[in-house]
Amino acid sequence: MQKIPLQELKRKIRTSQDPDEIITYISYNITSYTPTENSMLLCELLEYQDIFIEAAELLIANGGADIHYKKEDMIPIVFCAVGANKPIAVEYALAKGASLQVDNPDYLFAVAYLFRQHRLNTIADVLMILIQHNIHFNFELESKETPLLLAVRYNPNPDIVHFLLSEKVDKHVYDEDGFTAIHYSPFAKAPHLYKYLVSTVEDVLLTTQYATTMEPVPNCIIKVEADTTFEEFIYISLNAFLHNRHLMLEEIFEKYYYRLHMVAEHIAQIWEKSGSGL
Repeated sequence: MQKIPLQELKRKIRTSQDPDEIITYISYNITSYTPTENSMLLCELLEYQDIFIEAAELLIANGGADIHYKKEDMIPIVFCAVGANKPIAVEYALAKGASLQVDNPDYLFAVAYLFRQHRLNTIADVLMILIQHNIHFNFELESKETPLLLAVRYNPNPDIVHFLLSEKVDKHVYDEDGFTAIHYSPFAKAPHLYKYLVSTVEDVLLTTQYATTMEPVPNCIIKVEADTTFEEFIYISLNAFLHNRHLMLEEIFEKYYYRLHMVAEHIAQIWEKSGSGL
């Protein structure tokens, strides 16, 4: 067997489904790499391999790999394992001395992006570990994104949003465009989220942060002024879809135009229940 470059071994760790092959390559090449390079391999191993312990022990014992290594000098190995949804790898890193203490807000990117695509049952083990280590989900990234905003905008699985709401996260946090998860709910990947996100008069009267625009589907730009209420936003959106109907596929128009009408009816019911209907 010939020695291989570090990048080639990293590629094999990311793609191979044979743990014995990984161990063989690491054993043969480990002395060719520095401790920092072996730490890189350890990080790749915990992110991409399900069966990894023997190879990880080899890298730590014989290659000087450091469980406290930070990927790109930013994210610790244990948080990389969190972001990869690898609960066994997270537990392994913790047992080796890693910490889930959030010393840098950048670490939370790995946590937030769990909510972007997964079903709740597939990330439940990682979420339990995070909760046990006092990491909860009512936080805002430097990019102004939150777990709830990511879930509403990108995740087609409504159980994730239900979980976050049960954790009492703040649904009124504004993103960089001046909108909240409530504003994105009519256009969410999962249907009917507005029923759970818009539940009070306070939600109905929630305003945009400043004059801004949203393009929920191609060729339909919704323009709002500062302090536009969510109720007003819905009617502005309806008008925008009507105005741009000729530019979009008919099934897209019908899907969201119908959903916006459903949101308007939901708002009317909230006013009626509050005794403030006009």
